Amino acid sequence: MRKYLETHKHLITLQNESEDKFLAELRAGNHALENPLVIKNPYLINPLAAVICFNTEEETTVEVTIKGKAVEGDFKHKFGATKEHALPIYGLYDDYENTVVLTLGNGKTSEVKIEIEELNINKALYCNTTYEYFGKDIMTISTATPLVNSSKTCGFDYAGDLRWVLTEKASWDIKKLANGRLLVTSYRSMQKPYYTVGLMELDFCGKIYAEYRLPGGYHHDAIELENGNILAASDDDFAESVEDYVVEVDRATGEVVKSWSLLNILPRELGKAGDWNHHDWFHNNAVWYDKATNSITMSGRHQDAVINFGYDTGELNWIIGDPEGWGEEWQRYFFKNVTKGDFDWQYEQHAAMILPNGDVFLFDNGTYRSKTEENRVPPNENFSRGVIYRINTDKMEIEQVWQYGKERGAEFYSPYISNVDYYGEGHYMIHSGGISTFRGKHTDELGALQVNKYKDQHIHLTLESTTVELLNDEVKYELNVKGGNYYRARRLALYDESTSFKLGKGKFLGGFGVTPEFGMKIKFKDADEELPAKNNVSLVLEEDRLALRGTFIEGSQVLLEIKGKDKSKFYSIPTDVHDITAACVSFEEQKENDVQFYLSREELSGEFDIYLNIDNTRYDTKLSVKL
Repeated sequence: MRKYLETHKHLITLQNESEDKFLAELRAGNHALENPLVIKNPYLINPLAAVICFNTEEETTVEVTIKGKAVEGDFKHKFGATKEHALPIYGLYDDYENTVVLTLGNGKTSEVKIEIEELNINKALYCNTTYEYFGKDIMTISTATPLVNSSKTCGFDYAGDLRWVLTEKASWDIKKLANGRLLVTSYRSMQKPYYTVGLMELDFCGKIYAEYRLPGGYHHDAIELENGNILAASDDDFAESVEDYVVEVDRATGEVVKSWSLLNILPRELGKAGDWNHHDWFHNNAVWYDKATNSITMSGRHQDAVINFGYDTGELNWIIGDPEGWGEEWQRYFFKNVTKGDFDWQYEQHAAMILPNGDVFLFDNGTYRSKTEENRVPPNENFSRGVIYRINTDKMEIEQVWQYGKERGAEFYSPYISNVDYYGEGHYMIHSGGISTFRGKHTDELGALQVNKYKDQHIHLTLESTTVELLNDEVKYELNVKGGNYYRARRLALYDESTSFKLGKGKFLGGFGVTPEFGMKIKFKDADEELPAKNNVSLVLEEDRLALRGTFIEGSQVLLEIKGKDKSKFYSIPTDVHDITAACVSFEEQKENDVQFYLSREELSGEFDIYLNIDNTRYDTKLSVKL
């Protein structure tokens, strides 16, 4: 007896069903200002958000006020005039009865109570700032350790109160787009350990307006270009290498319109950082476009190198980093230090950006602080920092002009993740997101890996992040959150003039392309028994792909067969194991021989039975699909 796989609905579909349901109730005509319809967590992934719906006889504006625990914690926003009102509400507190005041254009008001239960989410240990400095913004931090249930991507106000959260798997950077929405990673995996299918555009309610699916997936960082397109860190051929590829994505279609491979720009075997390996040789964790020089800047953790190359030419312009180990041929791309005073090269850095004056700002993790193993600095004596370098590309000279974090020593030391941000001259943010200690000692091990390694000894493992803002070298803000590591921080406004909320179903843009078939003839024998339990095979039919997971011996030949009415199609499932020396995010627990494979549904239609061929033995899964 065969079983047909049911389609697992995408969040976009589930959100649209939720929206249709509350709109149907609103349009039944029973909700006015005095008795509005209140939907908590309307888009399923932000329990600190709601939608308030009602109708008015005349077109009118509505101002919403989300009352804070103190008046400084109030959030306000005025929505445009209409008769049908569906108002996005965010900035609610958990474990609290929230009050929202609705004020019509004619001055008429109504008060709505929204009670939110306590959430199991890491709260701020402390937040040292003032309302006069921080105002109505929130500091968002994106989790690097979502395997810890209490570690979520979230946001805190000036008082350190939790006011925003995403409960779905979401990490990497968060960028606010020109249209007021957020650019975040997709919640769907593509390859282990953390490559996702692409990017999502969503609002603070958690509503997804688009998922941009990339053939090579997405990791670490992306930015919005002036033309609206997205420049994103991606991958080309997972079997060959990872994290050495960047793509430009057409915002309207999701299609890749331009790409650059670092295998064509840099040497793979030179300049090795402490965590270098052949497969993940560059480990890009930043993407930046500089209009003044029409160039792209990237940050290679595994070469201790920030590099810059031409957008049009793809030719290397310069490298910032310790030149040891690069060989004579590449020395011309490095800068000579002319700093009078304190100077350090950066090691295994993150989040490099070009400032308006041409300076380079980055987070110097300082991991090992050496190109050679014998000269490594132990973690308890090490430091991380934000640092600004001034470069002269004509003379190829570099000067260190500012830094923060070195003076704090190991307490601010993060051997991975983290970022900096620039608000204006002398106004900076430095986020040390990967601080960890085990049995009270700082470590070079990465928190995202330690969660798995010490899962039976969590009492001895402390993961935390510290986010600091400075104005003219004075610390004006410091946030500390314990219980997880946090990839990056961003200071954002929940409501502003760009706030954009629209009804309707989100879009699926871009795609994975057609999955190539296995091109060789196959000899096999049908198994007499069922698929072995040791292979832990699971199959999930999604709206745009068939997802297979299993456990297979490295080097074994595994083929997925989908058998149609007329013929079979075969697809090779890679079982090679690659070294993972830097898991910046741990989306899911993975054993060494766990395998993920995704079959794109593009150009596939019909009914198929599913078989699995393991080392020339063919097993019937007893499952079928309608594509």
